Amino acid sequence: MSIDEFIKSGLATDLVVVVMTIEAVFVTFYLRRAGLNSSVPGFLAALLAGAFLVLALNAALTGSTMGEIAVYLGLSLLAHLGELALKIRGLKANPNQRHQT
Repeated sequence: MSIDEFIKSGLATDLVVVVMTIEAVFVTFYLRRAGLNSSVPGFLAALLAGAFLVLALNAALTGSTMGEIAVYLGLSLLAHLGELALKIRGLKANPNQRHQT
């Protein structure tokens, strides 16, 4: 199988989603062990937004309808807005955090 076939078949995006799932498990485990439980929802929301973008790409590459692609893009937007809401809420709870990177 050529690289073109690998990408056009959607297998490349499937691989990305698998890697992102593994990342979610390991980083969540690490954050919890490090006592950073409050960071988990924001991390997962950001990862979910990216995963939905990858799924939208997969849908586009494999010939799905525009409606299906739009659903994934909309879900990505919702996850991104959720992440932003968590960040804003965190900044309001800890105003000194604004100066940290």
